[in-house]
Amino acid sequence: EPPPKVPLYAHRRTHTEVRRCKRAERTDIKPSEWGKFGYAARSDVLEQPIQYDEQTVPIPRVSTEQVTPAWFLQNFAARGRPAIIEGACAKWPAMSRWGLKELEDRFRHVSFKVGEDDKGKKIKMKFKYFADYMRHQMDDNPLYLFETELEDNAHVRSLQEDYQVPDLFPDDWLNLMNHDARPPHKWWCIGPKRSGTTVHVDPLGTSAWNAVTHGCKHWVLFEPDVPKKVVKGKGLKEKGEDDEAIMYFDFILPRIKRANPGVRVYQGLQHPGDIIFVPGDWWHGVLNTQDCVAVTQNYCGPDNFEVVWRRIRRDREKIAHLWLRNMRKFAPILHERARELNKQDGFRMRHERAKGERLPDQSSSSSDSSDSSSDEAVDVSHREGLGGLLPGAAMA
Repeated sequence: EPPPKVPLYAHRRTHTEVRRCKRAERTDIKPSEWGKFGYAARSDVLEQPIQYDEQTVPIPRVSTEQVTPAWFLQNFAARGRPAIIEGACAKWPAMSRWGLKELEDRFRHVSFKVGEDDKGKKIKMKFKYFADYMRHQMDDNPLYLFETELEDNAHVRSLQEDYQVPDLFPDDWLNLMNHDARPPHKWWCIGPKRSGTTVHVDPLGTSAWNAVTHGCKHWVLFEPDVPKKVVKGKGLKEKGEDDEAIMYFDFILPRIKRANPGVRVYQGLQHPGDIIFVPGDWWHGVLNTQDCVAVTQNYCGPDNFEVVWRRIRRDREKIAHLWLRNMRKFAPILHERARELNKQDGFRMRHERAKGERLPDQSSSSSDSSDSSSDEAVDVSHREGLGGLLPGAAMA
């Protein structure tokens, strides 16, 4: 018999809250249409084993016991190779503290971000309603909790005590920036089953690590040189079809493979306790095959500094200026390297150019007029991720 149209929630108010958030998140469909393709009644997309062949290859897997930070940097990070590190976060307190019931006990009345409206404004929902929604939802592409304010919001700051940055990713050179100038780089996420993210590249050439404590994620990755139109399946979607993560894994990805037999596709499953490393500029998308809790962070370090610096100085001029100034003050070796790259490329920073002179390849959207960051230098010498950069330490 067909599933009921409206889930029966435990809280009276959940239905109203979910409808409010859905209305704001997607203006193209009604809240009642979020399950119109019937994926909640189909388990095949979530449970189907990955078929590996000459085209579809596994994301490399290594065990945390066999890996040192130096070996990982040399063999994966510095070479821009993705990897799933099994068991890398298996000893975190989060493995027991981030179960749905435990989180509900801690954060019942705390509001978390579950989307953005058309104007980019955050859509928030109290955790007790989100947990209720997650247990009962029947949506094709459910609301996804993505919280960025781990440091700024006193109500959620305690989450940072439940995990530590893995020793394989010790560097965080963007931490040299003034806190309010730094682009978002840390997310705590809860994805109900069938939720996910469509294929994209992370901003500014940064690399990322993503740790799962509960549930399972199905990842797809493409090498950086694969064209955007290929990874997005441009022209392969038929009338009436949607292109959310579950549809991508269900039928768009198989079509991409058939239409582009020469393109290598990396796929793999990430289980509780595993951390995935996604190198900068790699295309990646994910489908949560179960209710999933994870934390992810983007970083800049010795393996990607040159790419990140070149990207930021071009696309985020004001931020680049503030970063360079803090490098000069706190990390002179890195400051020297950035200046050397500028010289090598014949690149002049904003303060070095004539008034009104634009960068040759700059789009109007890359200006920093909207940055509200403070121009005051702040002391960053005590911050994490700067080991080896500050005077008196050898740089990696």
